[in-house]
Amino acid sequence: MQIHIDYARRIRALQDVLRRAGVDVLVATRLKTITHVTGTFVPWRSAAIVPAEGEVQVLTVSMDAVRVAEEGWLRRILPYGRTPMMDTAVRCVAELGLQQRRIGVEDGYSWYLPEGNITHEEYRMLERGCPGAEIVNVTDLIDRLMLIKEPEQIALMRQATAMCDSAQDRLRATVRLGQSEVEIAGIAEHELRARGSEFAWTFTGGQEIGSGHRSWTGACTPPTRKLVQRGEFVVLDVHGMYGLMLGDVSHNAILGKPTTAQERVIDAYVQTCTYMLEAVRPGRTIGEAAGAIRKFTLDNGWGGMIRGFGHGIGHFGNEWFPAFTDVYMPYVSDPDIVLQPNFLEIMALTCNLPGVGGLRFERPVVVTETGSECLSGTPIEPWVLGG
Repeated sequence: MQIHIDYARRIRALQDVLRRAGVDVLVATRLKTITHVTGTFVPWRSAAIVPAEGEVQVLTVSMDAVRVAEEGWLRRILPYGRTPMMDTAVRCVAELGLQQRRIGVEDGYSWYLPEGNITHEEYRMLERGCPGAEIVNVTDLIDRLMLIKEPEQIALMRQATAMCDSAQDRLRATVRLGQSEVEIAGIAEHELRARGSEFAWTFTGGQEIGSGHRSWTGACTPPTRKLVQRGEFVVLDVHGMYGLMLGDVSHNAILGKPTTAQERVIDAYVQTCTYMLEAVRPGRTIGEAAGAIRKFTLDNGWGGMIRGFGHGIGHFGNEWFPAFTDVYMPYVSDPDIVLQPNFLEIMALTCNLPGVGGLRFERPVVVTETGSECLSGTPIEPWVLGG
């Protein structure tokens, strides 16, 4: 699949945001921002030096700088090793003549652990190296720039999602009683790699598999050596990456005929997922849509079982912002964001009833001109396997 990303246009859009904010140069450290500007896989602590006018430079560890230069599109990939990264960044800013101007950084926090915000010591090094500068936090500006995806990103996400769907189909055909969760995860990972996935990207356990009591204990189920038993729900949460875009499809199975209590959980889950997908449409705010979904669960008496309605997604680095909720949390969610075409989100929820079972839904959904489109073909209804 050949997709051309216009990185020069992408950089111009970022520089335009900086100019409008009166920022002369950005020293970006977050993983998603590094990916955004380089167009390649950069797993090491790195920094992008983005002047409001001029050429972008990226600093990364010396042992990997040649590969990053060869596989990305930028011409200036600078290695660092014995000299700390931020000292090298200060030198770059000084060479641009901007060490006493307005410098943007990515500060704040995230629920997502590998976010990459500037550290306290890096901030101090930047202050010491640029004593006349005004250092400002531009995290919110960059987050909002990335909310609306390029058409090329949507195309790559379709492919990443199709690979996840293929892994789900493979699991439907192979999951059986007595398998361990790690074995099931390996089946999914093998299928994803066979279909072209570049990376098992999630920090929550690669391919997440949770059976029995582990299906209702949380939103993170790294696979264990637990064996799947008859009558258990199994969460099948698979992740792939294609063209640096992150596919994420969580589905569910039950081993054997569900009990009456399990049927009630399934019914609540299916109805809420269906309603949630219908609630996403252009012109609505995230808070309005999330509030409507929350009301739906409460009106049906499911408020104690169902949690969460979505999180951001994008390219390597995982654009977690914004969480899809009607509650404002700095750096995590903003209910006032208006849904627009090409806004991409993982619509997600858990439906957990301890002692009975748990189900997890995750699907990439893109807002269109008239509504929304779920990019995954995997059905909502859990699979009943093993008779």
